[in-house]
Amino acid sequence: MASTSNNSSPWTQPESTEPQTGLMVYNSMTKSKVPFVPREGNYVSWYGCGPTDYFNYDVNLVMNITDIDDKIIERARHTHLFKQYRAKAVALSESAISDVDSAFKAFVESKLKVEISSDEDWKAFVAKTGDGKDPGLVEGKASATEAQALVDASQDVLALWLDKKFGAEVTDPQIFRDLAAYWEKDFFEDMDALNVRRPHVLTRVSEFVPEIVQFVQRIIENGYAYEADGSVYFDVASFDGKNGHFYAKLEPKSKGNAELLADGEGSLGAKLSGKRSQSDFALWKASKPGEPAWPSPWGPGRPGWHIECSVMASEILGQNIDMHTGGIDLAFPHHDNELAQSEACFDNEQWVNYFMHAGHLHIEGLKMSKSLKNFITIKEALAKYTARQIRIIFVLSRWDSPSYFKENSMHEAMAVEKTFDNFFSNTTALLRDYRVRAQESDGKRHFLEAEHELLGALKETKAQVHAALKDSFDTPTAMRSLQEIVNRTNVYLQRGRSAIDPQIVEMVALYVTKIVRAFGLVAETPGQLGPADRESVLLPVATALSDFRDAVREIALAGGDKKAILALCDKLRDDDLPELGIVIDDHGDGRALVKFADPEELRREKAARQAAEDEKRARKEAAARAAEAKRQERLAKGKLAPKDMFKTPQNLELYSEWDGKGIPTKDKAGEDLAKGKLKKLAKEYAAQEKLHTEYLKSLE
Repeated sequence: MASTSNNSSPWTQPESTEPQTGLMVYNSMTKSKVPFVPREGNYVSWYGCGPTDYFNYDVNLVMNITDIDDKIIERARHTHLFKQYRAKAVALSESAISDVDSAFKAFVESKLKVEISSDEDWKAFVAKTGDGKDPGLVEGKASATEAQALVDASQDVLALWLDKKFGAEVTDPQIFRDLAAYWEKDFFEDMDALNVRRPHVLTRVSEFVPEIVQFVQRIIENGYAYEADGSVYFDVASFDGKNGHFYAKLEPKSKGNAELLADGEGSLGAKLSGKRSQSDFALWKASKPGEPAWPSPWGPGRPGWHIECSVMASEILGQNIDMHTGGIDLAFPHHDNELAQSEACFDNEQWVNYFMHAGHLHIEGLKMSKSLKNFITIKEALAKYTARQIRIIFVLSRWDSPSYFKENSMHEAMAVEKTFDNFFSNTTALLRDYRVRAQESDGKRHFLEAEHELLGALKETKAQVHAALKDSFDTPTAMRSLQEIVNRTNVYLQRGRSAIDPQIVEMVALYVTKIVRAFGLVAETPGQLGPADRESVLLPVATALSDFRDAVREIALAGGDKKAILALCDKLRDDDLPELGIVIDDHGDGRALVKFADPEELRREKAARQAAEDEKRARKEAAARAAEAKRQERLAKGKLAPKDMFKTPQNLELYSEWDGKGIPTKDKAGEDLAKGKLKKLAKEYAAQEKLHTEYLKSLE
């Protein structure tokens, strides 16, 4: 069955006699969701990295390591030359200062386009842009330590300068491989830390160079490439629109974008000559001094960037691949060039059936990039968040849309993680307790209306999750459905142990576990513990219980103290067992539930509780101090007897007569005070009488 994509290039849907899952995927080839149909039954050939194994396909995932590339070549040379130079800088401190000075001048001229024709020009530039001090010209002789500090601080500009002077002398191929090997190891360490499965087949460009040469030769023979000055270029004009072929199937609007085309050729490839058109791209690059080289019919050279993926994918998966994945930024020209050169080699019309592109990662709303200085490494992220929390943030986003890594999103991920952790902890403890008492019965039926409702909700959740995952792996919708059934089950659990059916709870827990495991949010089912594992796991628990027994025994032998024994029980529950990842959850029926949790998470929760208690205590103490200050203020006021309060020097100037209590009756002129004034003075007298009584009591 054929379908036409939005860019007018034909796309053919694969056919299969096997029953299909109903999975729909967003295909960059058509810019729409289409049925996913593997070519060979349940077997999926996949190049790149992407979705999950929920549909139980037999997946063969191939991933490449690009260890031959313009950026790698330049970075390897820079690293090698800088290391060499730094080692020699110990004995050449004055020379190092001079070299750094020259390197900065060269950087300013080449990158900032400022002409430096004399020392005066350089000093003027430094004075204008800095603090007036030349970064390199330091009076006197620098020590070896100072020289190396200067060299290290100037690494980026110094490496560029060294490469320009000595880059052509770097010939050892191991230098280039070592850099790629270092980052390959670092990459897989990060992937392992994130619980990302490794590919089934790992390919490296350097291991496929002979196959690349043959692939290029075949494209030439088919009439879609030409040789020029030792390099080989893909002839876009002879391919596009000829013999059923189309160029730029993925991004047809970008086929004339000069900036993207130049970027696709690499920083070193841009210096090559002989292309017939700017749209043509290098399949094989003639090597220059300082670049790795392999023999070929066109002379010593190295593969172009785009050809590498085509050859490695085809060598492992064949001339037609089910699925190819990658970042959306690679769609043009890289993936479009892959498609063109592969279809030119095999002279077929569809090398890849499904192209799936992942969205960019945004940091606090902006696309992550070094230029924006918002670049976060996986190791930096893992220092602040757990691997599961990071995976949750991606599962809560669509794979084909941008993902947002920001503070409030991570708080959401942490809340989701907490919800699932509590659910699994509670249900595990409940089911363990149920199995211990499985033979007990209270003679009552427990599968009633509430159980029917929960079972119906589970059935509905399964349908919702399945529909979401069939809809191009809509994980956010699937996660919302899982959260809803978890919340509904939590409400059911509030009925209490005696009023629930644990088997229904187990059905929910098993299903939720199955899905979150497919999302990589829980570890694979562990195997049985061996003797050594059992000892390492059980010894801390046994030690805690032994210490508890010793303390209880000591109290009992000393005559027994119920409060002391209960305090020990609390210490075991609150301090000792949580350090081992064990939670004792007391219940009103006198039977506690035993749960397991991450010790570090329990420590964080305990610290948070302690902080809250400390804050509460601090507020209480502050309130008490404020209350005491007010009390002392009242006592100070109450020290004066009410009969004397209107006979102070100040009041003697206001009044001339007082009654028996000491309340004024006449003003200074001997006139009777008004009724309103008398009423006010009587009220003040009563208040002072109350304060004085409080003061006298404080003296008792």
